[in-house]
Amino acid sequence: MYGQCGGKSSSIFAPPLNCPTDRHAVQPTSMHRARLVEVCGEAFRDRAACCDIDQLDALQSQIKVAQNVVNACPACWNNMLSFFCEFSCSPDQSTFVNVTATQVSPQTGKHIVTRTDIYVDPAFGRAFYDSCKEVKFPADNLFVMDLIGGGAKNYEEMLAFMGQERLGGSPFQLDFPRQSPARPMRPLAPKAHHCNDTSAASRCSCIDCGAVCPVLEPLPTTPASCHIGRWSCLNVALFIAYVLMVLGVVAGGAAVRRGYFGRDTEGFERVPHEPEEAVQLSTGTGTSDHDSIDEASTMAGWQACSQRFFYRLGVCCASNPAEVILSSLLITGFLSLGWSRFAVDTAPEKLWVSPTSSVARQKAFFDRHFAPFYRTQQIIITSAHDAPNGSVIMEDNLRLLFRLESAIAALSVADPSTDAARNITLADLCLKPTEQGCVVQSVTGYWAGDEEQFSAERWRDDFDSCTHQPSACLPDFGQPIKPDMILGGFDDSDYREAKALFVTYVLRNSLDEAYVARAMRWEQAFVDFMRGLPHNPAFNTSNVIVDFSSEISIEQELNQSSNTDINTVIISYVAMLLYVSLALGRLFRAGSMRRVAVESKFLLGIGGILIVLASIMASVGFFSFMGRRCTLIIAEVIPFLVLAVGVDNVFILVQEFQRQTDDAREARDDASVAERCGRTLARMGPGILLSALAETLAFGLGGFVDMPAVSSFAMYAALAVWLDFMLQVTCFIAFLALDAERTEDDRIDCCPWLRVDAVDDKPDSDGFIEQFFERTYAPFLLQRRVKLSVILAFIALFFACITQIPHLTLGLDQRVALPDDSYLIRYFNHLDAYFRTGPPVYFVVEGGQPTERAGQQQLCGRFSSCHTLSLANVLEQERKRPQVSRIAQPAAIWLDDFFHWLNPLADMCCRVRRSNPDAFCDAWDDEDACEPCFASRDPPWNITLHGMPEDDEFLRYLDHWLNSVPDEQCPLAGAAAYKDAITIDRSSKAVIASHFRTFHTPVRSQTDYIEAYRSAKRIADELSHETGYPVFPYSVFYLFFAQYIDIVPLTVRLLSIAVLAIGLVAWLLLASLSTALIVMACVVMIVVDVIGVMSVWQVSLNAVSLVNLMICIGISVEFCCHLARAFLIESGGRNQRAYRALIDVGSSVFSGITITKLIGIGVLAFSRSKIFVIYYFRVYLAIVVLGALHGLILLPVLLSLIGDGDGGDGDGDDATGTRRQASAADEDFHEPDDDRIVIMNR
Repeated sequence: MYGQCGGKSSSIFAPPLNCPTDRHAVQPTSMHRARLVEVCGEAFRDRAACCDIDQLDALQSQIKVAQNVVNACPACWNNMLSFFCEFSCSPDQSTFVNVTATQVSPQTGKHIVTRTDIYVDPAFGRAFYDSCKEVKFPADNLFVMDLIGGGAKNYEEMLAFMGQERLGGSPFQLDFPRQSPARPMRPLAPKAHHCNDTSAASRCSCIDCGAVCPVLEPLPTTPASCHIGRWSCLNVALFIAYVLMVLGVVAGGAAVRRGYFGRDTEGFERVPHEPEEAVQLSTGTGTSDHDSIDEASTMAGWQACSQRFFYRLGVCCASNPAEVILSSLLITGFLSLGWSRFAVDTAPEKLWVSPTSSVARQKAFFDRHFAPFYRTQQIIITSAHDAPNGSVIMEDNLRLLFRLESAIAALSVADPSTDAARNITLADLCLKPTEQGCVVQSVTGYWAGDEEQFSAERWRDDFDSCTHQPSACLPDFGQPIKPDMILGGFDDSDYREAKALFVTYVLRNSLDEAYVARAMRWEQAFVDFMRGLPHNPAFNTSNVIVDFSSEISIEQELNQSSNTDINTVIISYVAMLLYVSLALGRLFRAGSMRRVAVESKFLLGIGGILIVLASIMASVGFFSFMGRRCTLIIAEVIPFLVLAVGVDNVFILVQEFQRQTDDAREARDDASVAERCGRTLARMGPGILLSALAETLAFGLGGFVDMPAVSSFAMYAALAVWLDFMLQVTCFIAFLALDAERTEDDRIDCCPWLRVDAVDDKPDSDGFIEQFFERTYAPFLLQRRVKLSVILAFIALFFACITQIPHLTLGLDQRVALPDDSYLIRYFNHLDAYFRTGPPVYFVVEGGQPTERAGQQQLCGRFSSCHTLSLANVLEQERKRPQVSRIAQPAAIWLDDFFHWLNPLADMCCRVRRSNPDAFCDAWDDEDACEPCFASRDPPWNITLHGMPEDDEFLRYLDHWLNSVPDEQCPLAGAAAYKDAITIDRSSKAVIASHFRTFHTPVRSQTDYIEAYRSAKRIADELSHETGYPVFPYSVFYLFFAQYIDIVPLTVRLLSIAVLAIGLVAWLLLASLSTALIVMACVVMIVVDVIGVMSVWQVSLNAVSLVNLMICIGISVEFCCHLARAFLIESGGRNQRAYRALIDVGSSVFSGITITKLIGIGVLAFSRSKIFVIYYFRVYLAIVVLGALHGLILLPVLLSLIGDGDGGDGDGDDATGTRRQASAADEDFHEPDDDRIVIMNR
């Protein structure tokens, strides 16, 4: 081939093609030689040539674009230049080039070459490919191979792509046969240049050549989990321990039966059911009536004082109900005044992280210096039918997309910030990096978003060309659109088989509330338009599935979920209220309807519920006044918690009062209502104090953690529980006294002004539950064999749950928080299934001193004097181990691109006027009037950084670079990629901050998100250490997932502190270390079992479930502490005391908290929100069931076996089951006018 003989078509745009010839190479003239050396280098200074000057001009123009992107790696550029120069001008061209097709040019009538075979030596081909495969185009986080080789994976694919005849590619078809040519032809084999050559003329930097990169220290490997066969070592150890325990119990039991250790003196004897005689207890003298406590009591002195206090309090409140209720209303009303400052935090940055936490401060820094992360709207289109291979790449679908995007661009809404009749459109809000078009990442961008350019005949070729070389099909906003951003569901580079189309609208974000309001107004119009799309006659979507999401979608859908959940919560509370009212009234034991109307406790139940609500209102009001905002977790969880605690105490107080009344009636004791209220509170008040104080302390300690959602809950809950306790021992006692007087006066519940005739059919003293506990359940449970079986069963359950804890996952899938019918669920499903690109991550350098040489060397990567472990080099090395770094793409190193933009070889980039070197040229200025910025610089531009701009000169060039728009002639201009990446302080003439962008690997699960953040944080810490500058990572999702970095140790710390606090309070108030330890053990087992159930039921650990675990601590105390205290104050041996405790308190716990909460929880199962079903129904059901099992089965068994041996002053072997034969410390209080009191046995 020699010379040019015209174009392939008659179009004036058809490039001239080579002439076929069969002549020897020519010796160039001096001018020809000079041009040849200028284009192809010194290798052609003494050689003949098969190309003329016109061919050299065409060659230079064709490879100039490639030079701008590959010259950062000299080896790649030298190999590319050598290859194309040898092909075009080598005097031995005929030995490796075979012309396979020609035609006559319609322009000149001469023959032109239209197709050739080129034989390339495989060794050179591999060296050529290897020298270019790692070269980056950082501005767009691309590899140069994506641009020059179509993402080739080997040299054959690279050469085949280079040889394709297409617009922006080869002007005629070049084929590269793999077989060796027949002699005398031989493959082209010029000298190959390697990126790690020692010669500076070819050696590349670490960024573009892995062979010269430093090797990062390997990360500490996580020790492989220990396994024995398919079983983990933990499971095996627990199994062996349990087997040994069972064997020990069996052996011990056998030894006892054979008499080796004597007989058990604590065997259980069935309690007779006949009424016993009354027992009269004498009191000492010399004390006032109200202060008399039997000296035989074994309770500590301060416990006796607490009983005196509660007795007096009960009498006082019952004697003055109006004053007590009014005072309670005034106090709670005063505290509730804070509701005037009530506000709810829904912003995630105010829920999951503390404002003082590092991730919150980093987000604020990023927003302040670079603007908040973009507001994104995204559309996903998939095929609705089983198309061939499921591909969505069809002409009809693409045309639908053109029309859809046009309609969205035309959406307009009124501007809410102005009174003028001004409408807002997409163009007013979108990101415009070059001010020439909105950033809309869509396949339609390959045709500039213009359907008229979409040809039915050529669209497939255009699609193939643009997906393999995006830089040749730039959209209006001037940045290449990578196929991975707009297509999904394809294998390798088979883009035509894509199963999903993605359209992403990128809107600017701002700290300006007025702008955000305008953006939200337009986004609402976008959502409305997309939701109505299936019913829009202008769009036929029958063949596709269209999913979408907007920036406002998540918040809107979550609010909708919360609104639907309100009804569920209300129904749950109403169901519990109805049960409480019915159960407290003993209605099923009344003998007639008149008695039912009197015995009903509906008003009393409402009073108990109102006390719960009042405590919540007062707690919220107090903290609102203090400026602590409420959260959705508090609104959904606190009522459940306080109601659980409150209802339990209501049952205990009411049922104990009923027992006192029954006992007084049987003993013909005319004790007043106030006296009976005092006795009730004296007996049960200390236990209620124990539970309330333990829960308040446990929750209060949680207020010191850094996670606002948890700390706010803890503080609100602590105060609400304490206020509920205060109101229950005062206001509820007043309610109880009023209700008792109404009942004894035979007045109708809810209508106390109506009275019925007195009837004698009073309710039986014991109901079904009490009788079941007394006659069946307690005797059965406390048999020796049953107790041992219970111990072994609960230990087995405990061990089984421990084995599940390692499988507990972290996170909160946002789909769980959405209503079942939310359009976002299918959107997220398709996003996870098809989207191939992870979220962007920015490594932000605070300061960094890039205006100084030392700072430049710490940041750069493409210059020989860059530090070995500079920021650019470390990020590049981390990219090469994506399985641990979670980084998928080359980082955009603005400093490298800026300095390469100054390279005079890129003669259309940085230019100054020849007449005034201080004045920059723009793209439209006359080329003859301009020259490259560094064309005459001394020292010249070089890869050592020597002579590169610093200080004021650096900022002057930087300003011009950041305002230069990239184009085909100068893709390194910085306006599109870096304008928002650098913050400059003009007053101090310094760079305050800059970021370096890359992308995570695809994140599809909660674990992926957590590990991506963990890896980015590790890399940033490494960069800070190596560069000496503060570096932190930022991505839009970090705020949500930062909590999981330390949520496991936080959970362990919170629960441990809570359990220890409960144990300490129990020890102090029970005066029994052994009983306190038993309570602690039961609480720990309940919590561990709940965590194990969470793992089995796929309930992840997050802030919501952590709050639920804290609730588990509180409710566990309710199940355990009342029964434990009842055990201590009873007389007799351990079995007798456990029996009495089960009868007196266990039945109240079962009928109160267990059944009440099961009724309320059952309603939650029908919630439309998965978050309620998973995180509330499942977890609360586990808490209640496991709490009841441990509190009503395991705890009494433990107490009967190893509980405190010092009971009341009854005989330890007495199995008569007296209610409290020696309970003077608990009940033997004197009436004011009597020095004796009769306490009845049940």
